[in-house]
Amino acid sequence: MSWKKNMFVYAAVLVLVVGSIPFIVMVVKDRTYVPSPVYAPTGESNRAVAVVYYSRSGHSEAVAREIAQTFNAPIARIYAEYTLDIAGQRNAVSDASKEIHPKIIVEPIELAPVKRIFLVSPTWMFRPATPLWAYVEQTDLTGKQVVLITTGNSRFKQEETDAFAARVAAHGGHLVHHIFLRRGRIYWQKNREELIEDVRDQIRQYQHVILL
Repeated sequence: MSWKKNMFVYAAVLVLVVGSIPFIVMVVKDRTYVPSPVYAPTGESNRAVAVVYYSRSGHSEAVAREIAQTFNAPIARIYAEYTLDIAGQRNAVSDASKEIHPKIIVEPIELAPVKRIFLVSPTWMFRPATPLWAYVEQTDLTGKQVVLITTGNSRFKQEETDAFAARVAAHGGHLVHHIFLRRGRIYWQKNREELIEDVRDQIRQYQHVILL
């Protein structure tokens, strides 16, 4: 092989390696749980508001805790069997594609006095993550206003949000607002501080809609 061919091969390999680094970093991040400061209401909580969330890698959890802190509201986590490995990612994508609702466990939370509930989750296949759909299907939302907050690296499809709103309505609630927080793309990712500042800005921007 001539030196020119060798140089071409080396250059091609270098481009491939360099180009794959951002993707590898994103995949590793999605398989790594990143904790956020534990939140608990100060004094007597705001019983008119509640936050319920699902988070696999910790990003949506950080957003949910920020929202709960803003309103001094009670918060509950949804648990589902999507492990932080290749199998967990594969199962999450498969269930989202097939619209399969997993078995879930939800931390105790009193919803009877709640007027507005924030539902927070990542976006899987352009729609809220499957555990959030499962939660709606088993919850009485009669008379409650629902604010959907989703996070993701890509985008959401409005028809999927509309379908989610229909399921909320089927259980007595009304989806009044949806906020999508883009965490980034393959070649750039927001850090945790940027994500939290984003949700703060969104809440301030739409406070005439979501503040009680």
